[in-house]
Amino acid sequence: MLVSLFLLLRGVGHAQSNVAVLRKDLKKDFGAVGDGRINDQAAFEKAADFFNKRAQTPAGTAPAVLAIPKGVYLVGRQDAAGKGSDVLHLVGCRNLTIQGADSASTEIRYASGLRYGSFDPGTKKPFEAPAAFFTDPNYAGIVGVCLSLQNCENVAITSLAINGNSDKSVVGGHWGDTGIQLNYDGIFVGESRRITLRGLALHHFGRDGIQVLNHLAKRLGDPLTENIVLENLTCRYNGRQGLSVTGVNGLRATNCDFSHTGRVVIPSLGRALFSNPGAGVDLEPEGGFVQNVRFDNCRLVDNAGQALVSDRPGNSHTTQNIVVNNSLIWGTTNWSAWVTQPYFLFTNCRIYGAFVHGCRADNAAEATRFVSCTFEDKPYHGQTAYGTFAFHSDGAARYMSFTDCRFVGTYNYLIWAIVSKYDGGGNPDTASFFHLRRCTFLYDYAQPTQGSYDNLQGTVFTGPNVFRDGPHRTSLHHTNVTLGNGGASGSTVVRAPGSLQLLASNCAYTVVAGLDIGRAPAHSRDSASVILGPGNSMVINDLGWTVTELYIGPTSKLVLKKGASLEVAAHTKVTIAGQLIVEDGAYFYTDPSAPVTTVGKGRVRLAPRAIKGRRPG
Repeated sequence: MLVSLFLLLRGVGHAQSNVAVLRKDLKKDFGAVGDGRINDQAAFEKAADFFNKRAQTPAGTAPAVLAIPKGVYLVGRQDAAGKGSDVLHLVGCRNLTIQGADSASTEIRYASGLRYGSFDPGTKKPFEAPAAFFTDPNYAGIVGVCLSLQNCENVAITSLAINGNSDKSVVGGHWGDTGIQLNYDGIFVGESRRITLRGLALHHFGRDGIQVLNHLAKRLGDPLTENIVLENLTCRYNGRQGLSVTGVNGLRATNCDFSHTGRVVIPSLGRALFSNPGAGVDLEPEGGFVQNVRFDNCRLVDNAGQALVSDRPGNSHTTQNIVVNNSLIWGTTNWSAWVTQPYFLFTNCRIYGAFVHGCRADNAAEATRFVSCTFEDKPYHGQTAYGTFAFHSDGAARYMSFTDCRFVGTYNYLIWAIVSKYDGGGNPDTASFFHLRRCTFLYDYAQPTQGSYDNLQGTVFTGPNVFRDGPHRTSLHHTNVTLGNGGASGSTVVRAPGSLQLLASNCAYTVVAGLDIGRAPAHSRDSASVILGPGNSMVINDLGWTVTELYIGPTSKLVLKKGASLEVAAHTKVTIAGQLIVEDGAYFYTDPSAPVTTVGKGRVRLAPRAIKGRRPG
C-alpha cells in the first residue's frame, strides 16, 4: 500500500514537472525599452492585459513567467486631472512568476513630476484644504500602485527594485483623514493566496511599500491560511508605511527591512512626506482580521512614526498569533512599538526606544508577551532613543509577561508599568499583574537620567530577578523606584521559587500596598527572597484606606545588607513566617503602630551591629 502511494505521488510530481511553462519577456514580447528615459508603462499594461485575459481561459492555470531583463523601466502616467493608473494590475492570475534579473540591475522607476495629494482642479497648483478631513475626489492627485495583485493565487515577484521616486514628485495638500491617503504604493495584495515577494527593494513611495488587504478569513482561527511570504525585502523611505497589513491569515516576513518611513524630505515643501501612522510596520485590521503573522530577523529602524504599530479600536478582537522574533525595533523620534491588539509575542528582540501600552487582555493568552528581549535606550547615530523609559505602560495592559528579559538604561529611566483595572470596575488581581520571570534591570548611566523615576505597580516576580549597576555606570545619582500603587492588595509579589535582588547603587524603593514574599509556595521546599543591597533604602507605606502588609512566607526571607535600610510606616501589618535578616551595619525601623507578628518558625534576625532605627538623612 505504501509503495503504491509512493509511486502515485512520484507520478503526479513527474507529470507536474513536464507541464510546459509559458515564458514571456517584457522587452521582446511587450515592447519595453528599459533605458530609463522612455516611459514603459504601456508595456507593463500590455503584459497585465495579456496575463489577465489568459487567466480567464483553461490555459490560465498553467505556470507562466514574465521576465523583466536588466534595465531601468520608467513608469508613471497621469491624465490632465492628475489621475494615475496601476503599472502592472493583475486580476485572477494563477501560477505566475514575475522575475527580474536582480534588484541591483533591474529597476522600475517612477517618472519625475507626478502629482500626489490635493491640487486645485482649475489651476493644477497644490491645494491645502481648510478642513482637517478632506476627500473631494476632484482634488485628488493619484499616482497609483506599481504591482497590484487582486484575487490571485501562487504568484511570485522576485529580484526587482521598485523606486517610487517620491522625492521628485510634486506634492500637494493633505487628502483624507491625515496626511495624504491616496494610492501611491509599491505592491498591493488583495484577496490573494500563496503570494511570494522575494529579493525586492521598494522605496520612495508616497504611501506604502507594500500593503496586504485580504478578507478571505471569516473569523479568528479560520483554518484556511493564505501563505503570504516576504523574504529578503527592503522597504525604506516610504511615506506612510514600509508594510501595511490590513487583513491577512498567514503571513511570514524573513530578513526584511522596514525602516526610515516618513524621512524623505520634499525640497519644495522643506519637510518630509509623511502620513500617519508613519510606521515601519502597521498591523491594522480593516473590516477583517490579522492573524498567524510572523516576523523573523527583521529590521524596523528610524521611522518617523512607530517602528511597529497595532492599535485596537474599541474593544475589538481582530488579531491573533502575531510573533516577532529575533528582530531589531528602534524608535528614534517615536515609540519603538505601540501595541494594544491581543496575542502578540516578542522573542529575542532588541527593542531600542520606548515600547508603549500592551494589550488590555482579558486572560493570559491574549496578553502581550516578551521572551529573551532587550529593552534599551540605545542612541541611534548619536541621537537619543525615544521616550523617558525603555518600557512604558500606564494603566493600559493586563496579564503582560516578561521572561528572561533585560532592561538597560544609559540615559533614560528603565520602566513605567502600571497594571490596568478591569473595564467593569474592581481592582486587578495577581493573575492580571505584570509577570516578570528571570529579568535583569541594569542602571548603566554615565550621567544623571532625564525624566521621571522607575515605577512597577502590580507586579509578580518569579525566578531570579535583579536590579544592578551596568558595566559602564559612572554616575551614582539617586534613583527613586515605586513598587505597588494600591490598585490591589499586595501589589508587589515575589513568588516561590523566586528572588528580587535590589543591588543597584543608591536607590530608594517605596513600597505601596504591600510586599508579599513567598506566600503559599506550590512545593514545600520552594523559597523566595528579597535582598536589599548596600546603600539602598526601602520604605513600606500604608495608604490608610486598605490593609498594607509586609508578608514573608515560611520558606522565604528578606535580607538587608550592610548600609541598606528598611522602614515600615505606621499601621502597616508585618507578618513574618520566614526570616527578616538585618546584617551588620543595616538599618531596620518599624513605626510603633505597625504590629510585627511572627508565625510558626518565623523570626527577625538582627546581627550584633545591626541598627534598629531610621537611617540618617
